[in-house]
Amino acid sequence: MKDKKLFKKYKFFQWLTVILFCILTLRLATLQLLEASVYRTKAEQNQFRLLPIHAPRGDIIDSDGKVLAANKIVNTVSLVRQQTDTETLDKTIENLAKLLNDFYPEIDTKYIKQLLDEHKERPYELVAIKRDVPIEVIACLEERRQDLPGVIIDKEMVRYYPEASLASHVIGHIGEISEDELKKDEHYNQGDLVGRFGLEAQYEERLRGKNGFRQVEVDVNGRPISNKNLKKVEPEQGNNLVLTLDYDLQKALEKGMDNSLKKLKRSAGAAVVIDVKTGAILAMTSRPGFDPNNLVPPVSTKAVREYLNPGEGKKAVMQNRVIGSKYPPGSTFKPVTALAALESGKVKPSDAFYCGGIWSETNTKCTRAHGRVDFLRGMAASCNIYFIEAGRRAGIDMLSKYIHEVGLDEKTGVDLPGEVSGSSSNPKKKEAIQLPILDEWYKGQQEEIEKKYERLLREAKSEQEKNDLNFRKKDEERVLKSEYQIRYNYNVKWRPHDTYILSFGQGANEFTPIGLANYTAAVANGGKVMRPYLVQRIESPEGKVVSEFKPHELHQVDASTENLAMVREGMKKVAESGGTAYSVFSDFPIKVAAKTGTAESGWAKDSYHGVFIAFAPADDPEIAFAGIVEEGDFGSTSVGPIAKEVFKEYFGLNKEVEKDEGAA
Repeated sequence: MKDKKLFKKYKFFQWLTVILFCILTLRLATLQLLEASVYRTKAEQNQFRLLPIHAPRGDIIDSDGKVLAANKIVNTVSLVRQQTDTETLDKTIENLAKLLNDFYPEIDTKYIKQLLDEHKERPYELVAIKRDVPIEVIACLEERRQDLPGVIIDKEMVRYYPEASLASHVIGHIGEISEDELKKDEHYNQGDLVGRFGLEAQYEERLRGKNGFRQVEVDVNGRPISNKNLKKVEPEQGNNLVLTLDYDLQKALEKGMDNSLKKLKRSAGAAVVIDVKTGAILAMTSRPGFDPNNLVPPVSTKAVREYLNPGEGKKAVMQNRVIGSKYPPGSTFKPVTALAALESGKVKPSDAFYCGGIWSETNTKCTRAHGRVDFLRGMAASCNIYFIEAGRRAGIDMLSKYIHEVGLDEKTGVDLPGEVSGSSSNPKKKEAIQLPILDEWYKGQQEEIEKKYERLLREAKSEQEKNDLNFRKKDEERVLKSEYQIRYNYNVKWRPHDTYILSFGQGANEFTPIGLANYTAAVANGGKVMRPYLVQRIESPEGKVVSEFKPHELHQVDASTENLAMVREGMKKVAESGGTAYSVFSDFPIKVAAKTGTAESGWAKDSYHGVFIAFAPADDPEIAFAGIVEEGDFGSTSVGPIAKEVFKEYFGLNKEVEKDEGAA
């Protein structure tokens, strides 16, 4: 019986073995005979990988062909995650960090692992650890090659800024594309470098090229078997930007700004120079500046953080103050008041107002008691009392009209990202801003009274006490309504004082330096408000013009030729004897028209920004300037010398000095 049961089990396993063997044989035959081509294709596809070759970006060039942003071939140290197993990879990272740390203190194991983690979506692609590595560092790595499995040393084309920090806020910088951006745009690959600031960002689509690729053979783990490319498609370089910037003028502007900041022991300022006839920007600077080479990936988080958040007490670096910051204009606003007053017909150039050194209605002080002052004298001496009276006669509606006419309350439309519009005020704007604030305060006060008396009434012990409380409540509500009306009259309702303060450039007036420059250019050219621009044309890598940008007139200022000419004459007097800018241009051989400004900063008591606008030549204007030095006090002493350096360069006076010195 027992043998019979064993025999049955034996037979069962015997047949099971035969059946399994038949199934395996059948499956093997199917794979070899019917599905061989399918798996052969899959195997071949797994055997080869297409690795992208990042396309060089187009060059950024000044108006005379000076290259401000280009590409250069550099040595790059990269690492492939799948080159080795985890244990060996960790050892490679440790060895690589130790070698590179001697040359680059920011590179440690944590830094390398962070880079690998940021690229974990495509583990088979190279991760750049350091670009632009000098040959002596490469030699050091090659000596330890046996300790660095998976480390690739190759040559690569990367972004390069030959002039370092020159015009950095204009040109901008690049950064590595993020995962979110990759999902939104199929034209990019992981690791691509894109514009992050300035023209690099504004013209990203034009500057970026078309990536190429190389086909490499890999093993089962995705590791490249050799450095040999089985197939290679070269990338296509992006288009070039040809700017309106003048290299020599840009250098003069930045030198003048840096000298002024150093002399004043200040760190922040902004200035811009515009062609008054076309709106072309000839130079632009913002301080503090930065070197975009330091932001070419890979870059440490610490380095980026220092640029983005420089720390308490330090001025923001990654901010183009020319277009992205607005300041009270101070007396540089007075030509607008002058134009509004003349156009109103209520002020004539010959009208003289008395300046006793103070405006009694508001206790607003002037620089000194000027006596009787007419239009030209008022502009030259920058008499606050004259312009308060001119603004009073013109009225807020005319002032608002000409703020808008010269474009100070809106964006200029310059081809840079991050521009903000200027701001001013009028009765409607003031009410729209202040009334909700007042109403919210009033509502809060009402709620406090309600809560207070709701509690007191609950605690009251008699009807008489309740009646007394209700009487007191109504009395407090009457007092609150009276206070509301007082605050409404002072904070919401437009008062003559608001017009007076606005008239000489303080109060709610806040404009960008580029807005000031563009309005100065409009006054200089006879009333044409132009759109400022930086790129004059886009060219292919071969030099063929792809796009060209012409001057664009936004509108004509609604003012008579005579009144615009009178404003120009007044600004001309500012740079002559008796004018507030005479000390700057007393020895200048070319006539200049200007307006100085000292603007309350609002940051601290007795803190003032130095502001300055000018155009030259005064009688046949070609260029306009506007600049500011934060906490620079007087515009004539802090910003005026910067304008002078720019004008000297533009009119070739520096070359004449060099010629005379050479002859001597």
